[in-house]
Amino acid sequence: MSGSRLEIGDGSPESLIVEHATALFREFGYGKTNIGDIAQRVGMSSGNLYRYFRNKQAIGEEVVRWYLSESEAAVLAAIDAPGLDHEQKLRAVFHVGIGRLIEELRLNRRLVDLAEMIFEGDSGILRAHLDWKLGLFERLAREGVDCGAWHVTDTNAAAETLLDSTRGFWMPFALAQLDLDCVPARLDAVLDVIFAGYRSADRR
Repeated sequence: MSGSRLEIGDGSPESLIVEHATALFREFGYGKTNIGDIAQRVGMSSGNLYRYFRNKQAIGEEVVRWYLSESEAAVLAAIDAPGLDHEQKLRAVFHVGIGRLIEELRLNRRLVDLAEMIFEGDSGILRAHLDWKLGLFERLAREGVDCGAWHVTDTNAAAETLLDSTRGFWMPFALAQLDLDCVPARLDAVLDVIFAGYRSADRR
């Protein structure tokens, strides 16, 4: 997991700041929220808030880190369901992970603001999450090879191809341009093609 440094809801000042900042970002957007707004919502001075976070970007990064940690936990819980094969687990990874993004965008498209900040920055949060995702894809691809259902010689390359082919679905600012009602069907169509290729790849 990319993980979160904070346990949201533990009552610590950092946790309260992240909780209230998340509410403000959803209400007004990341760009239109300032440190003073967050401090006022938390009930502390701006100077005191700087004791916990160096700037608004650091707060935004923690909000995203917490969101991704929660998303990763939800994905792992979904694929732990009994009786799923490797392809069903992979579909669950996509439908749970991307489903959470869709739900967030339905509630408030200001999520895009925060996503753009992370993509433009160099916090390492996105890289850690992508590495986690690639590791999970590779593990499930290996399950497919081990059971004889998938015929690929390089499961790492298969995982990278799977991520590259679906990258647009994972990007909030790209996802926001689509008809959200159609996304699950479009996603399944892409996965159908990829999985069919893996089932027939390198078969003699």
